[in-house]
Amino acid sequence: MTQDQEELNSTETEDAPEVSSALEIAETPETLPEEKPKWADVDHSKLYIWVADSGNDRIQKFDGNGRFLFQFGRSAGTRPPYRPEEFKTPFGVTVDKEGNIWVADTGCHRIQKFDPEGDFILEVGSEGWGQEKFYWPEAIIAEPMGTILVADTHNHCLKRYDDDGDFLLGFGFPGDFDGFCKFPTGLAVDQEGNIYVADRDNQRIQIFNSDGQFLSKFGEYGSEDGRFNFPCDVTVRKDGSLLVIEKSQNRIQMFDREGNHLESFGELGKRNGQFNCPMGIVEDPFGFVFVVDTQNNRIQKFDPEMNFMAKWGSSGNEEKQFINPSGLCLSWEPDWVPVDE
Repeated sequence: MTQDQEELNSTETEDAPEVSSALEIAETPETLPEEKPKWADVDHSKLYIWVADSGNDRIQKFDGNGRFLFQFGRSAGTRPPYRPEEFKTPFGVTVDKEGNIWVADTGCHRIQKFDPEGDFILEVGSEGWGQEKFYWPEAIIAEPMGTILVADTHNHCLKRYDDDGDFLLGFGFPGDFDGFCKFPTGLAVDQEGNIYVADRDNQRIQIFNSDGQFLSKFGEYGSEDGRFNFPCDVTVRKDGSLLVIEKSQNRIQMFDREGNHLESFGELGKRNGQFNCPMGIVEDPFGFVFVVDTQNNRIQKFDPEMNFMAKWGSSGNEEKQFINPSGLCLSWEPDWVPVDE
């Protein structure tokens, strides 16, 4: 090695920074564990899901985790008279504040009332037009004041009854004017008693006050966000926003109370969070959403942020199986509802 090379190496060594023999670890601020949302630990064993299993002519009951509890109903004959406890393609089901179960017995053109164990109490209606007649009623909902509201779908109107099945009020006529309907198929009620109607073939949602007077509407035909392609059902969320389900567009759309589009969920398919002709939607008191995924023969469950959580069901006539389920409703144990509710 030459003298010049020795001087160069000596210079490089003097300029090089000292290297610690110990491994240096970057100091990071201490992070707190991520706070869980209030609904993360909700026990859904005290929530009950009632499903109108249309193709099997029965009502099935599950808990909020999808565990089968019991069923009732049998197939009616091909023509009247129809016997109590028989169904023909029941599309809708609801539970009143006393725990009684009301069924829109669509193909028999009537509604039936059962006690909490599924034992028959009364029936109202037969085929036709009038206060106590129906033509393919597809939706039914228990109102907070104890009355029952029915979408008399093929008569294009809405009807209210008391808990004895006596007629109280009717509103709506065939047509597309404000307050008129064309195959209403979905119903919801908000905390003020306002009524939301999925006016399916008019491709819109209509809003009425508790006396059946028209308030407002939104929607028109189309596949873009904010438009509808046969809206089948609607539910009101805890914050007052609306979820609308479309059977022909295979999606859920969220709107504010004024009808402004907020968000959309879903597409055609069989995977989690996808749909094939969904026809029913409800929200529980904690904000969880349950959907009848009709032609996939299953129920899907979503968390309050609309993330997929669970599903149950398959095609068939055994317990926890369905053939074209169409409607659903919720009930729960009295001590299960959130305190702030």
